[in-house]
Amino acid sequence: MKSEAPDSSLAARELNFLVRLAQAAASTQRPDELLELIIRETTSAIGTDVCSLYLLTPPGLELLLTATNGLNENMVGRVTMKVGEGITGWVAESRRPAVVPDVSQEPHWKWVPGLDEDRFHSMASVPIESGPRLVGVLNVQSTDRREFNSGDIDFLRAIAAQVAGILERSELQRRTEVQLAEIRLSHDTHERFTKLSLDGAGIPSILEVIASLAGGRAALYSADGYRIRGMGESSDGMPARIQVPSIAAAREVRISAGRPPRPLDVVPVRAGSDMLGLLAVGVDDETIDAEGRLRALEHGTTVLAVELSKERAAAEVERRLRGDLVEEVLAGGLEADEAERVARQAERLGHRLPQKAWVVVLEPDDDKTEAALAARGQQDRLDGALSGLVRSRMPGALTLVRSASAVFLVPDELAADLPAVEKLANQVLAAAAPVMKPGSASVGIGNLANGVGELARSHVEARQALRLTRRAGGRGRVASYRSLGAFRLLLEVQSPDALRRFVNELLGPLLQYAQSRDTPLLETLEALSAARWVRRAAARNLGIHINSMTYRVERIQSLTGLQLDDPETRVAISIALRARAMLGM
Repeated sequence: MKSEAPDSSLAARELNFLVRLAQAAASTQRPDELLELIIRETTSAIGTDVCSLYLLTPPGLELLLTATNGLNENMVGRVTMKVGEGITGWVAESRRPAVVPDVSQEPHWKWVPGLDEDRFHSMASVPIESGPRLVGVLNVQSTDRREFNSGDIDFLRAIAAQVAGILERSELQRRTEVQLAEIRLSHDTHERFTKLSLDGAGIPSILEVIASLAGGRAALYSADGYRIRGMGESSDGMPARIQVPSIAAAREVRISAGRPPRPLDVVPVRAGSDMLGLLAVGVDDETIDAEGRLRALEHGTTVLAVELSKERAAAEVERRLRGDLVEEVLAGGLEADEAERVARQAERLGHRLPQKAWVVVLEPDDDKTEAALAARGQQDRLDGALSGLVRSRMPGALTLVRSASAVFLVPDELAADLPAVEKLANQVLAAAAPVMKPGSASVGIGNLANGVGELARSHVEARQALRLTRRAGGRGRVASYRSLGAFRLLLEVQSPDALRRFVNELLGPLLQYAQSRDTPLLETLEALSAARWVRRAAARNLGIHINSMTYRVERIQSLTGLQLDDPETRVAISIALRARAMLGM
């Protein structure tokens, strides 16, 4: 029992620190005070001399020194470290902790003049993450040589998680305060339409009043020109989409749109500098009242901004709470009492955590599409595109729309088997397609989770299916973890070097051949594997004659020494081809 006392004391100290940090986070509105508390107390709790915090700056290529209590504090806000540069940059790039007993012997170490001191020898560093997003890096250093253990790293991870939560909450608070200020200003400035809003008349009623005062049909469009609402909807002759005009000021711009083309006055609906949508009103020169029309457009856009801001704020709060709930479930490691608490929280939000569910993940297929999805308003568009599908086809499913993905927890009563959930996944893909254009997205499906505790595992499987399928060249597809078959074992191989050696042993001569010759022997091998080694089928898929296929097979066997008729050789080649796709060789 005596040997357990130090560990128990350390654990109690660490727990006490995390409790105090959580209490401070709940009681203060100033994130800088919390960061100072973290920096000050972390050194004491973990027994180091320095604690430093680096935060990722837009566009995500550099880390900025934000706080420190042992390095040169005059460098705070001035020192930057590129992602991938130094130990800190390496941790940010790899998303993995680093333990360095002696920084002078560490190849990743980078000396920063005016910041670092040679009296510090040992270092531990962990990434700060919020879901899939990197927030920054937390470092601790000691003057004496120290071997940081797994307990130290776990504790630093817990602190990093608290830092991420603090920053997320402060950003949400800032955005909410800005929205509330804009709403109050709009109410004070535009009293004419206030009663409609206070009475809960809704956007359709507001559009009716605008149309009546402006002397023309009125419709509301998204910031990128897609129709949202309007009088009579599709029967009123207003176009389903308009070309977004270049609007420099809060005045109307006259355009021609629809079939046949008709004149429309388009006015931006703004909340501050944020454009929420476009108000379009038809022009009728015979009945137009210029002054009344101008007032209707000015006041109408203001109250529309109020309504849209209220809708967006309510939707964002609900989405944030729902998202936090789903993120907590997907993070895994929930004990029975924690799972029960999360289930009660879900019920308060009007959701039920399924006991058995499929995890379905939607992700863009390339970096360009992912960047476009992260643009302002695109998440709202994606959420709107998917919400109708969820209501009609997946009632009871929990959804989470992130900056670069969407996650669905689909109860097994909605999809009893894999074909059923694949059908839903294809519907998700179809619903998201207009938002992704001109890019594309794919959907991954994990194995059925038999309880809340298995949802995290199913989520990982869904993303692994996506990753492997995308590396194999798949785009715009639905990929299930189960469909990976034996190839999913490759995902468990922790050493990429071992896979690379295996690929080179089997396919090395063909890889070299491909660099200097035009005959696509590797593509031929992939076609044979895909066609289950039926040569005629592979030749047909490649669009070549069977004699050409025979020649290529003989050439492959001559270069590699492999016999393609051997069953074991076929299995090994298929695995090597998939591993090559995973490694991007």
